[in-house]
Amino acid sequence: MRQRIKQLDLDGREGHDAIFEASYLDDIPAALEAWGASHILLVVSTTLDTNTSMIRDLEARLSDCVLQKKTGVGSHSPYRDIMDIAHTIQSQGIQAVISIGSGSYSDACKIAVMLSATLPAGFGTDDMEALVDQVYGLAGPDGIKAPTTKLICVPTSLSAGEWNHYASGTNAQGKKQHFVHPEGSPSLILMDPRIASTMPSHLWLASGVRAVDHFVETLCNPECHEEATEHIKKALPILIRGLKDYHTGQEKHDEEELLKGISECQRGSRDALLPFIQWKIPMGPSHAIGHQLTTNHRTSAQQGSVAGVQHGNCIILPATLRYTKPQTAAAQEIILDIFNSVLGFQETEAADAMLRFVQLLGMPSRLSEVNVTSDEQLHKIADMTLTDVLAEKGNLPDRAGVLQILELAR
Repeated sequence: MRQRIKQLDLDGREGHDAIFEASYLDDIPAALEAWGASHILLVVSTTLDTNTSMIRDLEARLSDCVLQKKTGVGSHSPYRDIMDIAHTIQSQGIQAVISIGSGSYSDACKIAVMLSATLPAGFGTDDMEALVDQVYGLAGPDGIKAPTTKLICVPTSLSAGEWNHYASGTNAQGKKQHFVHPEGSPSLILMDPRIASTMPSHLWLASGVRAVDHFVETLCNPECHEEATEHIKKALPILIRGLKDYHTGQEKHDEEELLKGISECQRGSRDALLPFIQWKIPMGPSHAIGHQLTTNHRTSAQQGSVAGVQHGNCIILPATLRYTKPQTAAAQEIILDIFNSVLGFQETEAADAMLRFVQLLGMPSRLSEVNVTSDEQLHKIADMTLTDVLAEKGNLPDRAGVLQILELAR
């Protein structure tokens, strides 16, 4: 059912809406007309632009606008793509950016609209890095200005980053850096299941498991209070069921089941970030390790040895649950009950239920399945994990603990 909501009930989100079961061809022109925006930058998925008519159809609808278009953004939002978008905003007088793609697209665009308001025209990577606290990889909110350019995000994945006022970009050294402003979320989010159905299934499922990770690590955090726990008990089953329905629709070539699963997943992925955004409950080791595993860290022994692993949380979350069981037993009982109830499992450990769910979806569940096997790779990932923004929250194990999780996942 089509539904328009305020993105989140937070200060700084007035006028920042989202539409579920949206129609991008109708809702984008309507928003631009309401804003009086005519100078538009499209930042769009290469696959959608070249293999479908979806972007051409949108360009035809926006024929009265002055259009610029950027096709393609690298995985994990490289600085070069962020600068390209921001420089276009600055030099072309762009009034609204439209992002149609995965989380890499929305994060690149969110950072670009922040930095186009913050840094001088033609800024470089050194200017970006100067904003970042290098210990924790975080820029802002101090030193970052509120965006002045409208941003519409039409996501094709379940990364759910579009709901957040944080965004991540990857510098030339392969380090994920995080940028934040209270008004850094998109002006409008359009959840269009038909657009999302174009995402390759393994990427959709990987981003969906990452949203499951949001729920699970929030519940396992000692800061998780009763209100957040009740929210997760209601919302996590919707996401799990949506991922299952999506997978079933794919397997049976059932479009109705597929679109139903996508819509459930889109609602569930938003709810997965709510405890972090609204109650400031941070994620934990799986999320921090996943940040680094999915980033391109090249070792001297092997070029691209940990490069763009898209399934990091599928692999790391079960191992993290095993490692943290002594400290999170009560939370893991809740997680176990949810998985067993929704999926009909009869597992006795949350880690085993999570592992079985990953395997049910046909996703990799060991580091060896994605060619991450050497001690050098694991040590590199561990070192980078301890510089992640989540390390600032004190919610990560020490280096030896991170290595133990990686070893359990190897």
